[in-house]
Amino acid sequence: MNINYKCGIKIDYSRCTGCGKCHEICPADIFMFDDSSKLLTVEYPEECCYCGACIMDCLVEGALRMELPLLCL
Repeated sequence: MNINYKCGIKIDYSRCTGCGKCHEICPADIFMFDDSSKLLTVEYPEECCYCGACIMDCLVEGALRMELPLLCL
C-alpha cells in the first residue's frame, strides 16, 4: 500500500538563506542543493529519518520545520 502522508521536512523559502548547511548535515541525504541558484529542495522526503539534524544546525530559526507522519504519534 502506497500512502502519501505529506510529512517530512518543509522549507520556508521566505526565511531560507540558501547556505546549504542542512544539505551537508543530513544523514539520509534527502536534500538537493543547486549551487548556482542557491535553491534547496527536499527531493527524497520518504527517506527522512526524522532525526532533526537539519533543523538543529540551520542558521535561521523557522527556515525548516518537521511534520511527523501520523503513524509516529
